[in-house]
Amino acid sequence: MKYLRKYIDGLDNLMDKLPEDYHFWHRFGHNILELKFSKEFDYEEEFDYLNNIEMILADCNEKYKIRMKLKNVYGLMSFDIMNGFFSGFQIEYLENNDKFCRYRLSSFEQDIYFEVYCQKISVQLIEE
Repeated sequence: MKYLRKYIDGLDNLMDKLPEDYHFWHRFGHNILELKFSKEFDYEEEFDYLNNIEMILADCNEKYKIRMKLKNVYGLMSFDIMNGFFSGFQIEYLENNDKFCRYRLSSFEQDIYFEVYCQKISVQLIEE
């Protein structure tokens, strides 16, 4: 998670607020509290309809919750409804790719097909 600080909007703030042992994406892969897919027109940059995903992810005890937004998404996503992404997921920054494919999100599990690419990611800690 640390090397992505300069690439993901809000990650600096998120990591400043989370304890050190929560600075790993796999801590939030088990518990998907909300998943929203939307197709929205981008009036600011692309002037086209973009596929977006917004998720609320929580640690196992739901002590910490993260809102994650993925902009201009494509790929395949499948997961177990009861167990989320099981052992979690990872995010890679694809530095040499074009601006439409900056990030790759994938699962640690071999039997869950989750490979999503997106243009932009933003994260926010949900504080109650």
